[in-house]
Amino acid sequence: MALVVPHHNLVRSTRQDFLEQIARQRLITRKIILIGPDHFSTNQKQINISDQNWQLSTGVIEFFDLNLNLTVNNKLVKKDHAIHNPLPDLKIYFPQAKIYPILIGQQVDPSLLDSLVSQLSQICSYDCLLVTSVDFSHYLPATLAEVHDAFTLNQLAHLDVGKIIKSEVDSPQSLYFLTKYAQLKNARHWNLFAHTNSGYLAQNPDTETTTHVVGSYSSNFPLFTRHPQSTTTSVTTPYLLERSLNQHTLGDRFFYGIDSFSVDPSVNFVVSTITTPTQTITTYLPLADNNFLRGQEKLERIRLFFDSIADSRQITKDYLWGKLIYDRK
Repeated sequence: MALVVPHHNLVRSTRQDFLEQIARQRLITRKIILIGPDHFSTNQKQINISDQNWQLSTGVIEFFDLNLNLTVNNKLVKKDHAIHNPLPDLKIYFPQAKIYPILIGQQVDPSLLDSLVSQLSQICSYDCLLVTSVDFSHYLPATLAEVHDAFTLNQLAHLDVGKIIKSEVDSPQSLYFLTKYAQLKNARHWNLFAHTNSGYLAQNPDTETTTHVVGSYSSNFPLFTRHPQSTTTSVTTPYLLERSLNQHTLGDRFFYGIDSFSVDPSVNFVVSTITTPTQTITTYLPLADNNFLRGQEKLERIRLFFDSIADSRQITKDYLWGKLIYDRK
């Protein structure tokens, strides 16, 4: 079994509920490999580990050595919240397990990950659990983050390692590692436990968000609800937006993590679309000077545009979130 959990403690209770249910499914867990993004290193092309025991308020977590000849940097690993945030919960629900923490740089080449995941898949047996600590979409409005997450969830459901590395998450490398590991272990059933979005939790359509996915791969039937198996995503802009010129306006994360981009000058919005077998969800975000509009001016532009569209039983208009939801059946 292989898991993905958020390190964002806003949803710690959800992470705990998930780990509690996973612990009930496992007869024994002696070892946990915990991997996550390197948030702070100046060298993002390397993989770092810790080789020391961890003293927590809930007790001591022992390190175990896999003899993989990786760079040891105890200070770096121990201060990174990708590792230290999930550790107390792992100690609670897997109290006998020893930990092997790994930080993966955000520029690590997939070929290096292929070698490492191959080694770990051979070392890890029935008593070993892989846990990836990953937060999903960052810094975008909630509705655009939702589209990026739909792309990533679809790749997780299909174990598409070629596309998962293009996900808009804080560690595409960790998700690449997760899906490759699941393939090698023949754990091909994707089980979605929870999917949350801080913007929706706060009921704020304008704030920058962080999203969270909690789920697992297993070799048996799904334990939880599965994500829809057929989803496509797209973003259309009213004019060509160059990535290099908009690092401090829309932000770099705007420009990846979906299936396709296009330009349509007929509508002065960023239009993002999620298409599933039953619905098409289209979201409108008005722009000014290559920035997203917020507040009342944003709401007014959305209202004027939505009111120009004829009402229909097949269309739901969500003015607050700027969504048109089309029923495809």
